[in-house]
Amino acid sequence: MCRTGTKMTNVDAPQKLSGMPSPSEGMGGGCCSEISTELIRSLTELQELEAVYERLCGEEKMVEKELDALLEQQNTIENKMITLHRMGTASIRPFRELMTSWT
Repeated sequence: MCRTGTKMTNVDAPQKLSGMPSPSEGMGGGCCSEISTELIRSLTELQELEAVYERLCGEEKMVEKELDALLEQQNTIENKMITLHRMGTASIRPFRELMTSWT
């Protein structure tokens, strides 16, 4: 209970924030936030709002780190895709020539 006598939301417990368990860290859960919009709208105490805001800022920093890591890998992944495409095209060429000679 808060000093005002109202029930305070436990913002450190993900299950209480969204009704769902938190996704594993680094797994790319595909969810924007563990904190539901309904919960945010239902908050009435300034302390609760500040705690949720801090939590969202922390989540944003984690997402930015993941995005930076992906962007660092982008060129490597694109080069590997080009190499695989060339390898696939090169391995198909003899069969393509064989098929065209039959027609």
